[in-house]
Amino acid sequence: MFYKLSDTSNLNTIENDFDAKFRFPNLYEPRAIIDGTVESNLTILTADNPKIIDYAIWGILPEDYDDDWDRFQNITNTLNTNVNELDSDEIMYSEAFSRRRCLIIVNGFFTARIYNGKLLPFHIHLRDHKPFCIAGIYNTLNDGFLTCSLLVVNFSSSLNEIPHLGKKRPLTFKKSDYNNWLSQGKSNAELVKLIQNHDAPDFISHPIKEEFYERNHVFEKILDHDNYQSIGEHSHLQ
Repeated sequence: MFYKLSDTSNLNTIENDFDAKFRFPNLYEPRAIIDGTVESNLTILTADNPKIIDYAIWGILPEDYDDDWDRFQNITNTLNTNVNELDSDEIMYSEAFSRRRCLIIVNGFFTARIYNGKLLPFHIHLRDHKPFCIAGIYNTLNDGFLTCSLLVVNFSSSLNEIPHLGKKRPLTFKKSDYNNWLSQGKSNAELVKLIQNHDAPDFISHPIKEEFYERNHVFEKILDHDNYQSIGEHSHLQ
């Protein structure tokens, strides 16, 4: 499960890169680490209005839900959604996939692998830490708040240079597919084909402090591993 993201881009960079404007620009604040285990907001572009950058609570909720976010997440964690669940009978996922897709704007996510018998976290990002998007789905609650979930897919053999323990990774498109993902005119079959045949951006990974995933640590910035050079050079995702 991916429950930590990074978004350190400045507002102007995001607006220029995605040719969109923040609905509430004064609310935007760059964050080195966004922790999904506590109620957090993400910046998103929606299929309904792809020229407006909105905010959504991370962890999708049913549209008619009227209770606490953390109570729902304790029962069924919805920070991540497996793409294989999108055509299920669960309306929260299937309707959102058909009608309410989004792009979650970040400039990094985190993975891990075993190194010298210990869990070693890695920061995954683009060159120059440019912003990119993770595909997602969203719902609108009765009070108007948006809630979202990022989509995850299987690692393929071509992506083995990115360190990982689990079989899943966030679904990330190249910029040329952003409009296709948000298009209201796409059928479910076309969207599935897009997911199956998508190209991921060229990512870079580097190791960070082992304590990153310890629950009793709170981090406000990303710290490189002390032995970064000895662990290895940057790896790339094509």
